[in-house]
Amino acid sequence: MSNNPDRVFWSLMAAGAMAAAALTLAWDAFAAGPRLADTFTATTANMTPAGLDLRIQIIEWQEAAAREEVIATISADSDAVSPLAKLPTVGYVWPKGSPVGYSLKYAHRTPAPNGGERITLVTDRRLGQYDFKGWSVPSPAATKDLPYSVIELYVDSSGAGKGTTSLAAEVQLDEQSSTLSLATGSTNVLTNVSREGAKP
Repeated sequence: MSNNPDRVFWSLMAAGAMAAAALTLAWDAFAAGPRLADTFTATTANMTPAGLDLRIQIIEWQEAAAREEVIATISADSDAVSPLAKLPTVGYVWPKGSPVGYSLKYAHRTPAPNGGERITLVTDRRLGQYDFKGWSVPSPAATKDLPYSVIELYVDSSGAGKGTTSLAAEVQLDEQSSTLSLATGSTNVLTNVSREGAKP
C-alpha cells in the first residue's frame, strides 16, 4: 500500500517543527545557565578594597555527605587549594568589574535565632587572589594565610543582613557535624547583604 504524498509531506513538516522547537528549548536552557538556588549581593566594608560590590550565586545547598568531603579535604591538607579545586562547584562569587570569579565548594545554611539564616560558604581560592593588591583587613584575625576563603552571611527573614569573611575571623571546623563556621564577635566586613531570590 503506497503512502499518501500529502500525508507524508505534512508528517515531515510536523517532525521538523517539533525538532526545531526542541532545539530552541535546549538552547534557551543552555543560554540561561544553571538554575540557581539563591543569589545574594553584598558590599565590602572595613577592609581593603572597601565599597566593592559582590554577587554570590548558589547553584545548590549541600547535603551532609558533600559537606563532609569539603571538611575532610580542608582538615587533611594544609594547602587545600588544589584538592578543593577538584571538588564539585556549587556556586560562584563575582566581584563587580572583575573578569573572573571564585568557585564555591561549600554552601550551607542554618536557621538563626532571629528567624533568619546563617549562610556559610567556602571558595576554592583566597578572595583577592586575582587582584594586584590582595584583600586585607586592618587587624587580621586569622592565624595563618589560608589558601581558601570562608564567607559567612547573616540574613533576617526579609533576606537583608551583614557578613564577614575568614580575613577577619578565625575558621572553626566541626568534623563531627561536617560543618565549619567563623568565630562569633568578629568584624563585619560585608554590608548591604541582600537576597535576590532563586532564579526562575
